[in-house]
Amino acid sequence: MKYRINYCVLCHQGNVRTVNQDNFWCNSRYLDSVNNGLPEPICGTILTQQFPVFAVFDGMGGEEKGEIASYIASETFNKQYSALNIQNENDFFTTVCKEINTAICDYATENHIKVMGTTGAFILFGKDDVFICNIGDSPIFRFDGEELTQISTDHIQTNFVNGKPPLTQFLGVPESDFIIQPYIAKGNYATGDKYLLCSDGLTDMVEFDEIEKIISSSQTVEETAKILVERALENGGKDNITIILCEICKEKLFNVFKKGNKL
Repeated sequence: MKYRINYCVLCHQGNVRTVNQDNFWCNSRYLDSVNNGLPEPICGTILTQQFPVFAVFDGMGGEEKGEIASYIASETFNKQYSALNIQNENDFFTTVCKEINTAICDYATENHIKVMGTTGAFILFGKDDVFICNIGDSPIFRFDGEELTQISTDHIQTNFVNGKPPLTQFLGVPESDFIIQPYIAKGNYATGDKYLLCSDGLTDMVEFDEIEKIISSSQTVEETAKILVERALENGGKDNITIILCEICKEKLFNVFKKGNKL
């Protein structure tokens, strides 16, 4: 079965932040290191035969140069995606995360920055399966037509009481400290399934049940993504907001038998 992916990407600075530390990757498009988000959504359709990949990077706002870290992640991913032959998805994600991690660490060392980092959330639509990868706490959700489920794993410190729990994994960790271990999983194609990748600027502002309700509507991916961002802003917009929403559709087959043709 062949499929096409309808997608929409939105990135908003939010109501409070003076710097946008989010970034993304979509068909070789990503933001500069200094930006105010996307002026307009990026929307389109791509066939699964092209091995489409989408990614969200949330620079660590509590650390130095989060916007540089997320930019390096996007730029490095762009280079890796162009250079690598995607035959083994696990190896692809492992290599990509390692290369991004090294690039961020090298920048930090060269510029005498003690700690800088970013989360990473990826989805790859392969030939037969859908693959996800995440490191940090930028979530990935799947909506199967009935319910919304988080299918990524949050790398956060458990039993943390005061404030937001710190990350136990992120991109920008020197290998001398510990080895990064991205979470990688795969699932089946199902027509109508929707996948949401986002930064916590959405999930911290909009309750899970409301996100599920919005995604369950019959709106287009662009209309749905815009509503999600609008709701996050209405609820305070305290952080940068990045959303990638994808929907799986059957590829349309055109009639190759014209009048007068014979088999």
